[in-house]
Amino acid sequence: MAKHSRPPEDNDRRGILWALLALLGVVLVAGAFWFLGGDDDDPAADALDPAPTTAEPAPSDDAAVTSDPPAAAPESCDPVTVWSAPELLPAVTAAADRAADDCFTYDVQERETATSQAEVRGEDAPDVWLPSSVAWAQLAARDGVDLQVGPTVASSPVLLTGAPGTVAGMGDLGLTPDSSFAELAQVYQEQAATGDAQLTMRLGDPRNDPATMALLAATSEELGSLDEPGGPGRSLLVVLAQTAAQGDPLSVLRSDADTLVPATEQQIGTAVADGQELQGVQLGGDLGTVQLPFVRVGQEGSEEAVAALQEELTSGAADGDLAESFLRPGDEGAAPGVPGVPERVRTTGEAPDEQLTATVAETWSVIAPQSRILALIDISGSMEAPVDDDATRIDLTREAAQTALSVIPERTAVGVWYFATSLDGERDHVEAAPLRPLEEEVGDVTHKEVLLGVTEELGVDTLQGDTGLHDSLWAAYSAMQEEDVDDAISSVLMLTDGINDDSTGGLSEDEVVERLEQAREEGDRQVTVVLIGVGPDVDADALERLATAAGGESLVITDPRELPQVFVDVVARRAA
Repeated sequence: MAKHSRPPEDNDRRGILWALLALLGVVLVAGAFWFLGGDDDDPAADALDPAPTTAEPAPSDDAAVTSDPPAAAPESCDPVTVWSAPELLPAVTAAADRAADDCFTYDVQERETATSQAEVRGEDAPDVWLPSSVAWAQLAARDGVDLQVGPTVASSPVLLTGAPGTVAGMGDLGLTPDSSFAELAQVYQEQAATGDAQLTMRLGDPRNDPATMALLAATSEELGSLDEPGGPGRSLLVVLAQTAAQGDPLSVLRSDADTLVPATEQQIGTAVADGQELQGVQLGGDLGTVQLPFVRVGQEGSEEAVAALQEELTSGAADGDLAESFLRPGDEGAAPGVPGVPERVRTTGEAPDEQLTATVAETWSVIAPQSRILALIDISGSMEAPVDDDATRIDLTREAAQTALSVIPERTAVGVWYFATSLDGERDHVEAAPLRPLEEEVGDVTHKEVLLGVTEELGVDTLQGDTGLHDSLWAAYSAMQEEDVDDAISSVLMLTDGINDDSTGGLSEDEVVERLEQAREEGDRQVTVVLIGVGPDVDADALERLATAAGGESLVITDPRELPQVFVDVVARRAA
């Protein structure tokens, strides 16, 4: 086979290639010599040096170093336990996610108000607590809990809230959006006293309902002293405490459309989003603002991690998360725009005074417990005497009892005894109705309806015998001491013409006074005694002596409408 010769142009290309390879070898050798520290004066090296550049010269040994030093590592990477109120939970979780890194870790847990208030006092308290109100932190601090109340993370103003029709109907009662809460309270009290209220107002328990606590703290000055037994504020508080909603006040509106309750802007927004039709009104004056603070509890957990979480929750990064939960950022943040809430709702940046918070909580603890009342009604012959041309003493007593039953709170337990002489063998009293809550079902009716029927039968035909007042009072006092119920206040309420006239003998005035004084001093279950004289011939001095012996009070009434206020006064004086 013939050999193929290379074309002339291929030979030329091969020559050029060899020349290029030779030049590349020279460059590589020169580069290596320079890299190994060759002589700068070497001509070959000079020939290969590139053109000068405008770069800054390398700093000398004495030149300052301008680069930032590396960040110091956190002193502690201990995990941080965080308790959050439900309404803050989404924002707290998002902030913890932003603050978390390879060192900082957070265990965010939801805690309801009642649970957090109880457990923050225990050994398993969190490192950070975000309660639903700064009031809870104030109360915990007064109980000796080691905590530091930091900045306000979120806030929500309080409004009176109800169905739109109920809010609009306030105008029919002479109330306007500029009316004060005190004016509304006065209208409510006047209507409640008649038993024919067009408007119902219910509060929550200020010891665990943020809106109620903020409202009472903000309006205490205009209402009058809340902790003074004889003050108007205390009387109002009794009415509200004895009819308070058990749990969330907004839940009351689902079954009672004619009611107003306090609620925060946040609560209204959440309820409306869930389909509940509500309208809020602020009235004239401040109804309070619920503030949700950042609280450091104890000394455990990484301080730097706690600070990082606080920074995230109080920075602008959290504003959107708070707005999604209908909360305002900080003390006086912008309104999130809540349906059912006026556009320009005022808010206050000041936290309630710690002493005022404690006063509201302590006063409520005294007046809120359920009342258990054993009512003794005199049916002796002397009750037939006329009070005026149109009514006898028993008529006045019947009307007073029925008026009281119409306005006493439904959860109050009431029993009725009749007393005279020898009504049940040798006993001067007989049970007309047992002690039960008025709202309890008895067959097809409530106990309240039973009592209204029993007292309706009181009249001249009911009367018999003489007045065995001393024996009946002592028997009732003893029964209420023996049947005392925890978390309830027991009382004996006696309606009589006020003259003991026991033809069968029985205890003398001195003997019953001595027994009452001894039982009061030695017994660990106190019973409130209220003796009410009906008619012009009341032995007021004798009633006063008996009441004083039992640590109670006595009074004389001529108008049945006075009896509901007697109930209020009795409850108001529980801690006097």
